[in-house]
Amino acid sequence: MWVYLQFSLKSLLTSWQRNPISQLAGHTEYRCVRIKFCTAHLEVKNSLASATLVFLLATVIIMIGAASNYLFRRTGVPDMLFLVLLGLIFGPVLGVLKAEDIESLAPFLSVLALVIILFDGGLGLNIRRVFAQAPRAIVLAVLGFAMSAAAVAIFTKYMLGWHLFQGALLGCMIGGSSSIVVIALIQRLGLTDKCKTTLILESSITDVLSIVAAIALMGIMTTGLPPVEALAQHLTSNFTTGIALGALTGLLWLGLLPRLGHEPYRYMLTLAAIFLTYFVSETLGGSGAISALVFGMILANSEGIFQLIRKIPSEVMDDSFKTLEAEIVFLIKAFFFVYLGLIVAFPTVNYILLTLAVSVLLLGVRWVAVLATTVGSELSREKGGMTVIYGRGLAAAILSVLPAQYGIPNASIYSTLTLMVIVLTAIITSMGSTGFRRNQASQSHDNLD
Repeated sequence: MWVYLQFSLKSLLTSWQRNPISQLAGHTEYRCVRIKFCTAHLEVKNSLASATLVFLLATVIIMIGAASNYLFRRTGVPDMLFLVLLGLIFGPVLGVLKAEDIESLAPFLSVLALVIILFDGGLGLNIRRVFAQAPRAIVLAVLGFAMSAAAVAIFTKYMLGWHLFQGALLGCMIGGSSSIVVIALIQRLGLTDKCKTTLILESSITDVLSIVAAIALMGIMTTGLPPVEALAQHLTSNFTTGIALGALTGLLWLGLLPRLGHEPYRYMLTLAAIFLTYFVSETLGGSGAISALVFGMILANSEGIFQLIRKIPSEVMDDSFKTLEAEIVFLIKAFFFVYLGLIVAFPTVNYILLTLAVSVLLLGVRWVAVLATTVGSELSREKGGMTVIYGRGLAAAILSVLPAQYGIPNASIYSTLTLMVIVLTAIITSMGSTGFRRNQASQSHDNLD
């Protein structure tokens, strides 16, 4: 080995003496080529390793999401706690993923989640069912949402010194209960069917109210116009165009869906139609989110529309359609809460105390709204259960990342505060529902005695 090394050095020196400049260039070029090759090789290996890691993380997220959802339905322990904790572990704790690495995905992920959730919300708004089965759900939804948004706006203005519009935006984000939380919990509380229907419809309406009001407010805040003029412009351009396009494409798709029969890709084709509607609406200056909502409402009210045009009603959404939609919503929820855990910094004690105060404030407002809505109704006997089921969820989480895309100042504070409110209201809801069940069991035992 030593003899070979001496021979190589002698050969190199000899060639160097003959033509030092060309040899230097040759050896430098060789080294550059070799370095570039090694760098490219390492980049390929790193990209393959990153792709493998992404699949592993996706597997963990889906499995923990499914397990936590099952645990939530069985015990009432909020599933989003596990998902947010998973995001914190992957991000700030272990550093496997960094917020800046996935920051570019935020606009696409939030828009996708927003469109799917609004379409899902639209599917839950059967107008005939709402007025026939639970008219009080509309009153409870509108009154509770308006009071919650106003209470948060006033609290942040006088306690934190925020501008009224900034506080109102936060209030709109966290102004309504989550339909996912409500549907999972009401099965465990032994409520009457009328109360269950009222809570389900109310949560579906407040999901929509939160998203529509927050998007409208962000649009007003970014126009730079006076509030009244900005509101008029937003309603006449964005909302009108969004409603018109959503209704038009929804009606066209409603006529096409029955012809597809039991084709295996009906739901995916429907998603493609919704995404196209969103694209056209945004391109024409409308609100793509409103278009997705109206599209879903058209499908939800298909029976009434068919009767109106004197056409024999046909099945639009079968069980497989609804099952696939539920699984898509589950995936979005799981990945979005993990994403929030990745991007949100650890809250300080002041943040925790602040959001705890806001969560308690929302609970008090909820109690007043439920009390006012159930006066003179048999629902008044279940007002305790109706009050504690007020946990915030996916709609609030999605809205919390939108201010950054709208260019609103101090946008990160919305995601931090909203996430903490989601977590704390989920804990209060879980504890409150457990207490309500024990109270019911105690009353039943006393009645038997």
